[in-house]
Amino acid sequence: MYLKINALKYFLTLLACTAVSAVTMQQFETSLDMMRNGCAPKFKIATEILDNLRAGEFIENNGDLKCYTRCIAQLAGTVTKKGDFSVQKALAQIPIILPPEMQDPAKEALNACKDVQKNYKESCDKVFYTTKCVRDFDPATFKFP
Repeated sequence: MYLKINALKYFLTLLACTAVSAVTMQQFETSLDMMRNGCAPKFKIATEILDNLRAGEFIENNGDLKCYTRCIAQLAGTVTKKGDFSVQKALAQIPIILPPEMQDPAKEALNACKDVQKNYKESCDKVFYTTKCVRDFDPATFKFP
């Protein structure tokens, strides 16, 4: 597990270092798989549920799924020490981890969803419902590990 997380961090660092040339959709999708592999083993979630989440289906009564979304956000460096989702950190990550065709829609969605987490106390809920809002804002562009 430690090796997988280090490999993911290495991959994200590699993407950041090569940000001069844009991330391709293939590189982005590879990073989604690596992030999933870094977080999925920590939770008891069927692969089918994760595949459905990737397709934009959010199951609201699944605590493990909510915390899985938080784990992914932590790997992406978008969760604060207090457990809040940081829109500012997410916006800073966009040029590093998203292909050019996804960047503007992602910025718009994040800005539209920045206050959703204020309705929740638990960190997993904050990240889950912010992520769900981003999907609801632009389902055609949404992709999740």
